[in-house]
Amino acid sequence: MKRFHLPPLACIGLSAIAVLVACLALSSLFVPKNNQASFGQIDEAAFGVLGEPSDSLDVLFVGDSEVYTSLSPLQMWNEQGFTSYDIATSGQPLCYSKTILSRALEKQNPRVVVFETNMIFRKMKADQILWREAANLFPIIEYHNRWKHLTPADLTAQPKTTWTHPAKGFRPNEQVVPSKIRDHMKPNTDRERISPLNEWYLTSMIDMCRDRGIKVVLLSTPSTKNWSTQRHNAVQAFLDSKGYGSDVSYLDLNFDGTEVPIDWQVETSDAGDHLNIKGARKVSHYVGDWLRTNYRLTDHRGESAYRQWTQASANLG
Repeated sequence: MKRFHLPPLACIGLSAIAVLVACLALSSLFVPKNNQASFGQIDEAAFGVLGEPSDSLDVLFVGDSEVYTSLSPLQMWNEQGFTSYDIATSGQPLCYSKTILSRALEKQNPRVVVFETNMIFRKMKADQILWREAANLFPIIEYHNRWKHLTPADLTAQPKTTWTHPAKGFRPNEQVVPSKIRDHMKPNTDRERISPLNEWYLTSMIDMCRDRGIKVVLLSTPSTKNWSTQRHNAVQAFLDSKGYGSDVSYLDLNFDGTEVPIDWQVETSDAGDHLNIKGARKVSHYVGDWLRTNYRLTDHRGESAYRQWTQASANLG
């Protein structure tokens, strides 16, 4: 009997399909079955946003550690009555920002999304971006180390998200280390470069929000180490070139006119890189009032559907 042999290209194609099918099948096995670190969830505090009730958040704050050390959603709740969450991770690159934001928007339809601008200048490498995009398609790439902790329940359990961070992603720091820098915002007409890749990701996320009718704010939190007039000029030039109009606003808390008066002797935890809890209280108060005023956010205090926010606030004192 004559044997049938597939052409080499066909064999390669079938092998590739088999690998893709295996990756999809194994991804459902390896993906955490709840959004907590004990289930294998990476960046538990940020992904706690998935445990919030659907369509219950008015504002999402996206960014790196400048977000989760500067912006307290529960303080804003106490003072203004709107709901928010810090979907922030340390050293967050824009390709990861897009991943987390996309997942959050599967459950939430906020009025406003706020992007902290420090991450706009964080360099991304091609292999980092390729890895992130692949991990978005095949979670096994990101969660392959979970093989050590798999249980029979992982074979049948469906992923769920029932946990949320007690401080809504905010992680305060009590430490005090003064900053010696005093001239980080001295007048200058120069601009720092925003890489084309970073600009593409930022534009993509802004468009993602605008397509959903969500207003966007670019926010520069106070930092003597991470921020400068050159970076301010670059962000402003980016917005001017796009012509977003009222859909996108820019609030720089380091800049004359909108500057939050931080005492850099006692209100930074690490010599001007991040704010400590004292500085964060000032920023949270300013940003909360600014958002409520400019976007007419609803005060939910007293509404029965938001009792968990009152309880969360009470638990943290």
